[in-house]
Amino acid sequence: MRIIRDSKKVYYDFKSNIEPRMSISSGERIIVETFDAAGGMFIDGWKYVRPNPVTGSIYINEAKPGDTLEIDIHDIKLIGTGYMHIPNYSNPTKYTRNGHEFVKAEAMPNGSLRVLNNDGKILPSNPMIGVIGVAVSPNSCGEYPSTGAGDYGGNMDNRLIKAGVKIYLPVFIEGALLGIGDVHGAMGDGEIFDQGMEICADVDITVRVKKELKIKRPFVITDDIISTTATAATIEEASALAVTDMRYILETYYNLSHVDAGLLIGFYGNLCVCQLINKTMRMEIKKDSLREFSKISKL
Repeated sequence: MRIIRDSKKVYYDFKSNIEPRMSISSGERIIVETFDAAGGMFIDGWKYVRPNPVTGSIYINEAKPGDTLEIDIHDIKLIGTGYMHIPNYSNPTKYTRNGHEFVKAEAMPNGSLRVLNNDGKILPSNPMIGVIGVAVSPNSCGEYPSTGAGDYGGNMDNRLIKAGVKIYLPVFIEGALLGIGDVHGAMGDGEIFDQGMEICADVDITVRVKKELKIKRPFVITDDIISTTATAATIEEASALAVTDMRYILETYYNLSHVDAGLLIGFYGNLCVCQLINKTMRMEIKKDSLREFSKISKL
């Protein structure tokens, strides 16, 4: 199954009134075609309306409020040409616009990125999903734009959300209404210049409903890392939430005592900035360190 890239059928807010484009059952696999952050600048021409168009929504038949979505990311295939604006404090070039260098790069068949206006450098890609989230409860107040992030996911710009990992999202409404967008061909932690290499992509995923798994915010499991993610008004608040969530995961699903969970985080935890705009942080624990404390896993 596949959701086709269509600029007339994207959305920009993670609200409960989003019309589903497809319904799937738990365990089904789907390819989601996404636009770049400017709405497909180099595919359909300039169609920029609002940043971060989201492809979806996907209604998951079994999903109910209080459940958790497990999204297994099999592959992220970069499509076409991407772009990035980089501050230029030196001599302007023909690609400099308003003090920023406008850099374009195209996706190569081998997965690399070829920079088009910098002597054609071939650089390794590291595709990751900038925006992935579910609809908030209809009782929720406020705005939940695709440029923002929160307990529902959204624009987390978490560099760990890439092929080969599982991301877990809490479900707030029936069907969950999952959406994906804003893929980056490469991006460092912190999204330093407020952008990664913005590019269209085809995202290959399997979605499962985990009714026994209860979480408040997103978390990610890779081959070697467990990571919680939180967004708040300040970096300090987001950090505290990510740490609290990690303690909960370790105690509830790895059978650690409160003290051992604290020791593991204090000795071996890594607190990382996902991105500065939305104040999104993540707490990472390497599985090798976790094995020193527990052999039990319910995940």
